[in-house]
Amino acid sequence: MNMMTPFPGQGRSIERLSELLSRRTGQLLSESRRWHIETSLRPLLREQGLPSLDALLFAVERDPNGPLMRQTIDAMLNHESSFFRDIAVFQAIERTLLPRLHGELREKMLRIWCAGCSTGQEAYSLAMIIKRMGAMWDGWRISIQATDVSEIAIEKARRGVYSQMDMQRGLPINDLLRWFAPVGADWQIADEIREMVHFQADNLLEPRRISGTFDLILCRNVLFYFPEDKRRIARDQFARHTRAGSYVILGAGEMMSCSNGIFTSSRNLSCAYVAEKPADCSRLAF
Repeated sequence: MNMMTPFPGQGRSIERLSELLSRRTGQLLSESRRWHIETSLRPLLREQGLPSLDALLFAVERDPNGPLMRQTIDAMLNHESSFFRDIAVFQAIERTLLPRLHGELREKMLRIWCAGCSTGQEAYSLAMIIKRMGAMWDGWRISIQATDVSEIAIEKARRGVYSQMDMQRGLPINDLLRWFAPVGADWQIADEIREMVHFQADNLLEPRRISGTFDLILCRNVLFYFPEDKRRIARDQFARHTRAGSYVILGAGEMMSCSNGIFTSSRNLSCAYVAEKPADCSRLAF
């Protein structure tokens, strides 16, 4: 039998893998993505010499904290990311939101959280923007925290090495020439930018490595994959980690509804929300 020939009961294997992803990350696979699981896992099956999804399930359930489990979860996640993705969002951050925060913050400390940062392009884009703004941030303490549930994605983000295809997706030529150096067929981001971002593997729904409040939170194209009860938990996490005047930026089509009245829509950007008052954590779902 060909290694990739579906075995009887493969539909059940797909269902169990979907449940596994949901337990580990909170993400709910749509019907269309669910039936692409086999395609997503095919390279891993070949690499491990496994004949079927059933065999993969047996292996990961035998060692639930092992590397194969991490590889399986990672293969089912959507790591779509690019530098300056949706350029209008980054233009608003550079031209409006960051200058406004610069004028409001009195302690000369800017804290940013990129939640669901994938392989790091979004967080590095923010770092490049801050560097581009020049002397405006001299004397400030800048903290960019970036988290993702995928340890594999975080490892790539920390390395800061990207392919030629990554370079061609949204990265302005001036930033390419200034902040990247060729490494073989790939490109390495400059240490000056890489050291501005602290990457950690963490779950947005139950963050263990994030503390305090942030002035700007980006969580774009992440809530889309959660069922409503998990979206509510994520929004409550944003409320817990913001102060009055903080901004939260979501992806296009994502909304900050049911957030306990803490956030209102920003006039500057359709997918941005402003924390209007300190969160009353006693009302949040933890």
